[in-house]
Amino acid sequence: MNKLIFIIIILSTYLSFGQKSDSLSLKIDYGVKSEEFQDYLLMKHIDFYKVKVSDKNLKDKSFTIISKEYWNKNLTKTDTIINLSNSARKITNDSLKFNIITEKTDKDSLQIYFSFKGLFSTTRKFKTTEANNYSARDLSNGIETKFEYGNSFPLIVYSLPYKNPKYPGYLFYCELSREGIPPEQWGEKFNLEHYIIFEMKFE
Repeated sequence: MNKLIFIIIILSTYLSFGQKSDSLSLKIDYGVKSEEFQDYLLMKHIDFYKVKVSDKNLKDKSFTIISKEYWNKNLTKTDTIINLSNSARKITNDSLKFNIITEKTDKDSLQIYFSFKGLFSTTRKFKTTEANNYSARDLSNGIETKFEYGNSFPLIVYSLPYKNPKYPGYLFYCELSREGIPPEQWGEKFNLEHYIIFEMKFE
């Protein structure tokens, strides 16, 4: 009897673990391999990210990407950039790889480009301030992270830097994500005039 109870406990633990492990792995890498070309991108205020999402159950799933624009600490606009839920396009295997490129194309415009390998690509434009010190921030800082199906997560945030009044003339970028503060609160916390959150969700 004791052996039977032990086996039941082991099976219950295994099944419970299996249910909790059904999550997506997200890995975001910044930049390109060529140092010379990376210097060129920096000169042009271009950020380049390579993204990989993987899970054994990812095939045939759909996803959405939305943008949330914040001006003067307020959410002013939410827009859907990609929505595959009602599309014939689906993920074809257990991983999805795509690139994100952001560029300040005009003095007051952002162009963001999403390129999904084997699926499609799309480009969108957004209004910005005239500042040339924007940066696209990866909140995971290059570390592989986990997200559940049905839950939105931030891919990148295109943001002005934090200007600490204690250090005039200095621009702080890493400070934005250092303390794990949700990007929705960056406006209040860092007194940012403008930033855009790009969120993704798999279903």
